Order: sequence, then C-alpha cells, then structure tokens
Amino acid sequence: EETHGAHVGVEEGYVEWVALPGGLRLKGGRFFQQFGQLNRWHSHALHFQSRSLPHLAFIGEGALAQDGASVHWLLPTGESGAYEATVELTRSRNEVLFGEAHTLSYLGHMNAFWQLSPSTDLELGLSALFGDYQDVDGQYDNRLFGVEMAFNWAPPQQSLYRGIVMRGGVMLSDPEAVQGLRGESAWGIWSLAEIKLSQQWVAGGRYDWVENPEDPSESAWLASPTLTYWQSEYVRLRAEYDILGNPGKTTRQFTLRITFAMGPHKHETY
Repeated sequence: EETHGAHVGVEEGYVEWVALPGGLRLKGGRFFQQFGQLNRWHSHALHFQSRSLPHLAFIGEGALAQDGASVHWLLPTGESGAYEATVELTRSRNEVLFGEAHTLSYLGHMNAFWQLSPSTDLELGLSALFGDYQDVDGQYDNRLFGVEMAFNWAPPQQSLYRGIVMRGGVMLSDPEAVQGLRGESAWGIWSLAEIKLSQQWVAGGRYDWVENPEDPSESAWLASPTLTYWQSEYVRLRAEYDILGNPGKTTRQFTLRITFAMGPHKHETY
C-alpha cells in the first residue's frame, strides 16, 4: 500500500557544553557529524546545489546526522597553529552506510589550521568512521575514511572585494570483505574553488570523481561552473551548470537558486 504526504523530522537538535576545562566541548543529541568540515554545513550554505559525488555515493544526499555524543578537544599548542580532535559515538541511522543496522558507530576527526600570513590560511583534516552494515543478506563491518584540505586567501585591506577559496579531498569506502556481500573498496575525489570578483560577484567551479561502491570498475564525474550574485548579505542568487558523466551517458543541467537567510545559526557558537 502506498502512502503519500509530507514527512516532518528533526534535522538537528542537541545540547552543547562549551568552554569546559582543558579546552573540551561536549555535545549530545542529534547532530551533523564531524566527518570533514563540509558535512557540518547545512545545504543552503554549500558552495554548490548538492554535496560532492563521493559524499552522495558513500553517505547519501543529506549530511551524516545521527544520535549520540561528541567530545571535541582544542589542543593547547600556543601560536604554532590550531589543532582539534573530535570523537563521536552515535547510534547508526544512515541507510547508505549502515543499512538496517542500529548498532553503535564510531567517528574520529583531526583538524589542523595554520595562518600562513595575514592574508593566507591553510587547513588540513583527517576523518575515519566505523560501524556495522546489515541487511537481509547479512552483516559486515563498514569503514569510511576521508582526507581534506582548505586554502583561503583574502587581503586584509580588500577582503570585501578580493579573495580565493580552494577546497578538496579524497574519500575511501572500505567495507569488510565477506563472501556473497559487498567487499570491494571504492575511491572518490572532490575539489572546488571560488574567486571573489567584487563585493557582490563570485565565480566558482568544482570537479568530482567517484567509483561506484557496488561496482568499482564503473565511475562517474561531475564538473560545475557557478556564478553567484549577492544582492545583500541576506539574499544570494546562484547560477550553476552541472555536467555529469556516467558510464555511457553524459547529462547536463542548469539551475538558478535563490537563497534567503537572516541572522547567524543559533545552534553554532559565535
């Protein structure tokens, strides 16, 4: 029997204790997990209309959001840079990663940030996620790894008018090899860049490539140029042209997206 209608659910809802002794933060509830930096971003804040191809293939359309607890530690490293460690223990609810399993999953994330000059920042991150995948055919251990970097250049006296942002990363889906079930690893890469042309105009582009996790001999790629116009700090218009290459077929899509937003995210700490 088919059912129709809207579905209402909680995207994020958590309690966070900040500024605990020793540089610790503690969070509990449902939250976007710290698998890299961009998984924490809500869809309207992304540089493009969708998440990267590796994210779509290995995690799904939305962010990795699960119920559990997170501990974040800002290491006391002085002026040599900012180093962060995050450990999260959550109940599995992502069907792409864990199927019908509702056991515990474990995530670890390390992040390093350096200010190379008054105008230049560099950020590197490592992520690892472990859990059980289960369906009617059986169960196996599933593992997902990620490495990413971010480079930002913005001259202090002209940051409203000039700037470059570059991000990129590699993801590896590495399930346990079990006879009769999925057991082959699959790789994916993603990259993006944005150049601020003026206070209101931003040009961007991305390139993604990913192996099919069900059949790594097949792969897909995505190339997308964008042009963004900030009418004001609250209203953004973005034109995007996606070229998606699948085995034996290439599809093209043009989108024009208008985003309205006011005020900071209340769930973040400022």
